[in-house]
Amino acid sequence: MNDAWGFDDNDNAGQGNDTELTGPKALRDAYKAQQKLLEDIQSQLTSERAERTKEKLSSVFENLGVPGAADVYQGEPDPAKAKAWVESMQGVFGNGSAQGSAPPADVTPALDEQAQQQFQRMTEAGQTGTPMGNMESASAAVGSANNIEDLIAAFGRSIQ
Repeated sequence: MNDAWGFDDNDNAGQGNDTELTGPKALRDAYKAQQKLLEDIQSQLTSERAERTKEKLSSVFENLGVPGAADVYQGEPDPAKAKAWVESMQGVFGNGSAQGSAPPADVTPALDEQAQQQFQRMTEAGQTGTPMGNMESASAAVGSANNIEDLIAAFGRSIQ
């Protein structure tokens, strides 16, 4: 198009919104996308750090014998400070055993001395291969029977 001075107005021809992709708007959009990506990565990093710290503290509490204390601890995520906190709270947690601070019960053997000796002889006989007696043999035959004929034959041998 010619203006009154005879110059062609070609400088603005075809330079509407279609050239905006290479101009400042495209840079602003790319900058905003990069900012959003950075915020997402930072939030993921923060959550990963918090999770690793929690795992580290829970392992400290497990090693000290009070795994439930990890849920109660509100201090700094420093293993040394967590250990000091557990030691200061020892009265609340007890000595770290499942029984608390109660002394261990006196454990008496379930069998008397004669029964223990008999059990020992029986165990040694099984390990050395002492042959079974008639009743043990019959019980084994009844237990290994696969059909009714074998079962009848096993009972018949046990009677004889």
